[in-house]
Amino acid sequence: MRVELFRNFKKMYRFYLLVIIIVSISANCQNSVDQIVIKKNLYQNKFDGTDSLYKTEIKTVTDKSTISQLVEGITKNDDSENLLAVFEIDSNYIKNNSEELLNLYSGKEIVWNTKQKEFIINELKNIENFKIKLSDYLSNGCCYTMHSSYKNEYILDFKKEGNSLYRYTSRKHIWGYKFPWKNEMGKSIYNFQVDNLIDKIFGAKSKTEKPLKSDKLLKYLVNKIIDSKQRKLYQLSSFTYIKSNFKVISHEELYGRGRYIWDENKVIKVRLHDDNMLSNVNLLFLAKVEDGKLYSRDSIKNEAPRIIKRIQDINFIRQYLINNEHSRLDTYYFNNNSITDYTIDGINKSPKEWKNHDNYLKGLKYYEKNNIKPNFDIKQAIENSTRVNCGCNYRFEKSYLEQGIFFELFGEEGDSSIWVLLPDNKLLLYIMDNDKVINLNLKGYENKHGIKFPCKLFNADGIELKK
Repeated sequence: MRVELFRNFKKMYRFYLLVIIIVSISANCQNSVDQIVIKKNLYQNKFDGTDSLYKTEIKTVTDKSTISQLVEGITKNDDSENLLAVFEIDSNYIKNNSEELLNLYSGKEIVWNTKQKEFIINELKNIENFKIKLSDYLSNGCCYTMHSSYKNEYILDFKKEGNSLYRYTSRKHIWGYKFPWKNEMGKSIYNFQVDNLIDKIFGAKSKTEKPLKSDKLLKYLVNKIIDSKQRKLYQLSSFTYIKSNFKVISHEELYGRGRYIWDENKVIKVRLHDDNMLSNVNLLFLAKVEDGKLYSRDSIKNEAPRIIKRIQDINFIRQYLINNEHSRLDTYYFNNNSITDYTIDGINKSPKEWKNHDNYLKGLKYYEKNNIKPNFDIKQAIENSTRVNCGCNYRFEKSYLEQGIFFELFGEEGDSSIWVLLPDNKLLLYIMDNDKVINLNLKGYENKHGIKFPCKLFNADGIELKK
């Protein structure tokens, strides 16, 4: 018991001795400094990764009260090696209370599933994440932008009888905090009071608010960490909905409109694989979420075997996939369908639009009938009208296309294409992004750039069919 008391006494003695030394040093500094010369340097962006000194403004402080406040503020004993502690954040609390930290999140509402919670709790246990977000917070206003081409820097030169005793330099900044203040030995001071004193000396009205600390800062950092992990959280959200015999390769939430989704508020995209598929074949399931559940998720279990079998029974595509293991085929299942209305409309358009095109062609005959040369390219005009009003111009029954199976094919040479397997086992090559598609002998696309709409029909052996 006596030994323990003695040890505690020694610890307390050392602590108080350290405090006395710091106070003594601070007092000596205040007594010895009789002048502070402050340089305000303005730097200009040179737009080559560097900047140059544009101008300097100098203020000399001789007022004893102001000198005393600056000396006291700049000699504050910050532990810059533990920045979290400087701003009253307890690292041990973070490591041991990650689930409680999760309750601090006030951003986008998330109904946490098991996978998401496991992931984010591990992220909240990671002290480095908090250090990174704190550093980001304190360094706001650090960098040049398109609309901000100047930075400020302050140099405090503490003097006695004209001789420099020590110097502290602020960070270069466009806006935000002037700290950390660094001396020649690399010691850093994070003291907002010094920032405020400098503003008063230069007559500046700063809009920078006092930095957050303790609980308020902790909540801010938790929110920033979780917000920065949103993409991964979206991917993990599919585990709320998918329960099947498929192996989940990847998962994410989709946004926007286009080939894959249209008016749905929330769509989950899941890449699936099973033992019946070739190694380079995947099924991509896209389904909207309603009332926390995936729309018609059971339908894919019933339809997937039929879709995969039909795709893999296409002779020329099957052989290409087997012989080219780095190629890939993605077939899709959208809610309850193997093709979207968006794709059907792009391929087929509608009887009303067909009629518009036919009437346009009749109108063009006016030039031929009256032997008038038009001031535009008639051939190109017809192609444009066909594309806009008739799509591929096969004029299929919509019910026929609704039975089609949409898939994407990625060749080993970087080519990609979009196909529809029709109900009578014909294949429509709808879109291509290169001048070739796998090993098919296609001609006439060598000098065409961008996305192409070949709209060609093939049989299961890869032989092109005439319209």
